[in-house]
Amino acid sequence: MNGISTISFSLRTIRCWISLITLFLVALVFLDIHAGLPAWFVKAVVYLQFLPSLMKTLAGGAADLFAGFVLVLILTALFGRVYCSFLCPLGTIMDLVSRIRSGRMAFSHAEPFTRVRAGVLLVALLVFLSGSLSPITLLDPFSIFGREMTLFVRPVILLVNNGLSRILETVGCYGLPPVAQRWFSLGVMAAGVGYLVLIFYLSFMRGRLYCNTLCPVGTLLGLVSRAALFRLILSKTRCTGCGVCEKVCKAQCIDWKKGVVYGSRCVGCFNCISRCPNGTIRFSMKRGGEKSAVPEISKARRDLIQMVFIVMAGFPGNLMAQTSRARVFMKNKIPVTKNQPVTPPGSGSFAHFTAACTACYLCVTRCPGRVIEPGIVRYGNVGIFMPHLSNRHGFCNYECTLCGEVCPTGAILPLTRGEKKEVQVGRVHFIRENCIVITQKTECGACSEHCPTKAVNMTVEGGLRVPVVFPDLCVGCGACEYACPSLPHKSIYVEGNRVHGKSRKPEENKLQEPATGDPFPF
Repeated sequence: MNGISTISFSLRTIRCWISLITLFLVALVFLDIHAGLPAWFVKAVVYLQFLPSLMKTLAGGAADLFAGFVLVLILTALFGRVYCSFLCPLGTIMDLVSRIRSGRMAFSHAEPFTRVRAGVLLVALLVFLSGSLSPITLLDPFSIFGREMTLFVRPVILLVNNGLSRILETVGCYGLPPVAQRWFSLGVMAAGVGYLVLIFYLSFMRGRLYCNTLCPVGTLLGLVSRAALFRLILSKTRCTGCGVCEKVCKAQCIDWKKGVVYGSRCVGCFNCISRCPNGTIRFSMKRGGEKSAVPEISKARRDLIQMVFIVMAGFPGNLMAQTSRARVFMKNKIPVTKNQPVTPPGSGSFAHFTAACTACYLCVTRCPGRVIEPGIVRYGNVGIFMPHLSNRHGFCNYECTLCGEVCPTGAILPLTRGEKKEVQVGRVHFIRENCIVITQKTECGACSEHCPTKAVNMTVEGGLRVPVVFPDLCVGCGACEYACPSLPHKSIYVEGNRVHGKSRKPEENKLQEPATGDPFPF
């Protein structure tokens, strides 16, 4: 084997190993059901994920020369779109699906959807500048991967863990604790299935078509890669016209008849140079007279129609949802109406959270209280798929700061425990007519017992203790709402603050000394 073939094969082998290791580590972060991974490890794993790194830098208010996305741009300017094949976990999944096809059907060169790519990127940028991440949230590869891991793979891991836990308990071994299963809404699951079908279908039929058509990160890096220092070069003098390079190109960017490799679509998988029998394709700096990464211009007008359809498909209904309210429709006396969703502590405000969150669901997987849940249009069209705090299955632990420690985009900023205890993400509200103390004349007090800040207290009325609330003391943890036994509606709930505030500390009742000064008057 000549030197060129050896180097080519090594590049492909390195790419395979790095992509598989990256896939394993990123998946591990989302599938850590016991939350045993330290925060520094999670941050290190997602450091080079492009969009989370970019959003975290923007959330910090200053450019970071050592940010992960800056390093990705430098790598792209040097070697092309190696991020897409080496570091993108969703891209690795696509490659695994494409590998199933490669044994049955060969790929072939395809014309680019230039207008679709440019249109999607342009719309995403315009909407982003308007203060919304909706198109990017829908199409970002890291966020899609995180959602699929959270919605489908993680529940399987939980079932296996809990099954093994029960088996071990029968023989007296309690080293593997069970973990409560988290059930999501039917709408969220249906959307996740839709993404799975789309990704698998496009990957099997057209390889990296998603990356070269709908992915805004891929399009942006494709623009940078046009000026890459190193690139794939096809030598016409050595080419025998076997067409093997075109058949194994999952980006469908090689046209061996013209002797060119379209670099803006090439994802740097190196399949072509590893399979070329004559060393026709090499990865090196371009020399004079050689053809390589040339620009592509699509003349098909149907691309423009497809662009409009793709961009607009995600918005009908979501625009109407912007002013909708999360009303719980149940047959009871007074339904609970929440006008403002509760964003996680550390997010600062509704505007900051929706402008920085990409709905990767890493905070959902990390939350031990099961209070952070995914949604679809909980924030309207400005926050599609973004998570929110829900007290259906848990409440925000008074001491917990995990979500801010692992958030890769800066949508949830890290807080110390002291800061967390004073942040007011929402305020408590009490519906007297729904309380079982009033309706059933029975003792309760569950809300007061669970409140960590004394925002819910009890007062005596007619021989029974009735809740009384102090919203200024509330931090919005939702412990009272979660503990409330009133059915079918809660009698106490948390309304989110659009801008997070600071809770007031409860006044301490000091013991008064007797007039005699004797500390033991009895």
